[in-house]
Amino acid sequence: MAYNPSDEQQAVINSQAPITVVLGGAGAGKTTTAAAAAAQRLAVLDERRAAIRRATPFGVRAVLPARKRVLFMSFSKTAVSQIIDRSASVLGAQRNRIDVVTFHGLAWRILNDFGRHYGIAHPVRVRSQAETDLGIATAGLSYAELMPAAQQVLRVPAVASYYQDRYAVVICDEFQDTSDAEWAFMQDIAPSARRILLGDANQCIYAGMKKIDPALRVAGALAQPGAEQIVLPPRSFRDPSGVLPAAAQAALERQFSHPAITEAVLGRRLVVHRTQASDAAAEVISTIAGERAAGNTVCVFTHTHAATSDLSALLTEGAINHEQVGFSEALGNALQAQFMLLRWALTGATGGREALAVYVKSILRGRQAKDVADAILRKSHAPLEEALKGVTGDLHACTSPSLDLERVHHVLLSAHKRLGFPRDVETWDLAGQYLRRAARALESGRGIEAVEDEIARLRADTLVGLASSRAKPVQVMNLHQTKGREADATVLLLQEDEYHGREQEPFPTGSRLLYVCLTRARQTAHVIVPDVVHPLWLPLVNACIEIGNSADG
Repeated sequence: MAYNPSDEQQAVINSQAPITVVLGGAGAGKTTTAAAAAAQRLAVLDERRAAIRRATPFGVRAVLPARKRVLFMSFSKTAVSQIIDRSASVLGAQRNRIDVVTFHGLAWRILNDFGRHYGIAHPVRVRSQAETDLGIATAGLSYAELMPAAQQVLRVPAVASYYQDRYAVVICDEFQDTSDAEWAFMQDIAPSARRILLGDANQCIYAGMKKIDPALRVAGALAQPGAEQIVLPPRSFRDPSGVLPAAAQAALERQFSHPAITEAVLGRRLVVHRTQASDAAAEVISTIAGERAAGNTVCVFTHTHAATSDLSALLTEGAINHEQVGFSEALGNALQAQFMLLRWALTGATGGREALAVYVKSILRGRQAKDVADAILRKSHAPLEEALKGVTGDLHACTSPSLDLERVHHVLLSAHKRLGFPRDVETWDLAGQYLRRAARALESGRGIEAVEDEIARLRADTLVGLASSRAKPVQVMNLHQTKGREADATVLLLQEDEYHGREQEPFPTGSRLLYVCLTRARQTAHVIVPDVVHPLWLPLVNACIEIGNSADG
């Protein structure tokens, strides 16, 4: 589709302000507009370089400024990368000059590229939250340490100069959701580069967990010298009909009798499915199957990581090919656990037990996580010990007297079930695929150290959000992974035991979840409803059912 910017979008593209604050609702085209502005800026700088070259006398070496790039900072590298892909016609030849990174991903890159010269061990290892929670002493930096350490390195003049020469524009997506640490970190990257800050206070769904006020963040951005605010018109490029965005706005404002919600329900754009809790997964599978039969992509939203993992297992049983989103820590820790088991089988090196405990801590929550992890560390659960003995014995048989990687791969994949881990088999299987590729180094004559280095890199990429892949047509995630996502159809699976904090009507923070969830769909938003519904969602559910009953009657 050709990009025809509105007057406001063109103002963003043409802006010469050092800081442009771009505000707009879901689907308003903020990211595409920022991409267009970045492409124009790069084109202007390229023309200046060309002019210098043309003006330089023949035989004299032209002194040219650095050929710059654009930095796009986001909470979801994959979501923004997909938007950039869809903006290919807008970016043109500049598409390959945009670096899309998460905050922790950029910090890791800075430390990995320059930290060795300033006291940071290389390569930079990342400690997962599960390792920190279990108190397992491993080398590396925790999530909380990455950005402060990177800021220290950025204060070195040579490093600061490198990033200043590298980036002409720094774009921050969903900037209203940045924590104080993320906001401060962003300011230290190429400070004189133009800033384009994309935001929408109505989509701030991290306020509670990050203890931030989106209105104050926007006000703080506008208070900076030279800042300019541009508000995009309330038009959705995701749903050009405007039906779902209007219904979402009404839900945000708790106006459940609003005509926009009636229109969405009667037009089958907002569909409520009532079902027993025991039948919810079957209803989700049926809904996905219907949408996929129509050729539509689907995003499924659940309340928690645990619910997402449990649903993912049921989707696998139901032959729904899909991708879990937001399980980077579980994936990274699964990769480490499988490698440590392989290393033990080959060299006798210890550490596999601790790695398994860390993996369990990352896939479970609460008391169960601690109990199972402690049982692994203390060797206190006899059935688990017996199962682990069988797994390690089979691994040893696959590696001695000669290595059989195919058998190793099979044993490691089966370990998840044999050890009785209750969920998250999909990320375990994906980790097995990564390890299988990395372990080919052994077949080419390189040692286990080469595999370890590759696993460390893959694990770090995964933990800090640098790794991304082509999205599958069905994605499953929890509610707080929805930012930046979109699909032809969405499926929101409500659950009876949801906890949304201590808020009550009118749910000023929680209502943003309604808005975000309803605005992810291009065509249809499905809501799967159990017998007991949290008060956050209940008025919307009741309104949709009443509208549907009135139409049927």
